[in-house]
Amino acid sequence: MRRTISTFSLLALATALVFGAACGIPEEQHNALKKDLARIRAELAKTKGDLSKSQGDNKRLEEEKAALGGQKDALAKRLGATRKEIEQLRRARALEAKRLATFRKLLSRLRKMIDSGKLEVTTRKGRMIVKLKDKILFDPGKTKLKKDGSAALKELAAVLKEIDKRDFLVAGHTDNVPIRTRRFRSNWELSAARAVQVVKFLQRQGVDPKHLAAAGYSEYDPVGDNSTKDGKRSNRRIEIVLMPNIEELPRFGKGFGK
Repeated sequence: MRRTISTFSLLALATALVFGAACGIPEEQHNALKKDLARIRAELAKTKGDLSKSQGDNKRLEEEKAALGGQKDALAKRLGATRKEIEQLRRARALEAKRLATFRKLLSRLRKMIDSGKLEVTTRKGRMIVKLKDKILFDPGKTKLKKDGSAALKELAAVLKEIDKRDFLVAGHTDNVPIRTRRFRSNWELSAARAVQVVKFLQRQGVDPKHLAAAGYSEYDPVGDNSTKDGKRSNRRIEIVLMPNIEELPRFGKGFGK
């Protein structure tokens, strides 16, 4: 409205000046009209400037609004991802607590055997392991279980039977001293045959064979230095590995393996 009034005032004054000059209006009145005309022109210019600035401000506000909308969408996506990460972390902690409870139960049940030196319970490569030294189980180069070894495995089997929904891998290990007999042409054959003997014994003690497996690692998964006697002694062993359940394994995205 101000712009409209100023425009009309400007036209009116301009007309008055033209006709006034032609009609002999006094100079004092003529000068006053000229001043009003200059003032109105200045106000009109200012109004145009204000209008242009307002239009620029509106454009900038629209751009900022669009940017804020994009940030809102990004934050919503990030919030969803964060919630998913928190849930995965909670699940991982619950599984870790479950594994820890199993480990503590195993330690408690096998404490007597551990204290007597018949076996060790440890974790390696993220797995719980019951380790028995070969001197308790076998004579050098042999696969027949010794009397003390059978007694130790019988105690162990009673505990393993109580661990539900868990697979056990019986792993045979040797040192790096080569063996070559009519029956065993290398440490591969010896380590695997010993593992099979332990599996069969555990099965006879009531451990479900569906949850048992045997493997021979020969000398290639050492836990000690084969250049020393103590290292060789620690490498000659049978390990019973508590394999992770399927829910303990990492989940892969859809289409994994394709």
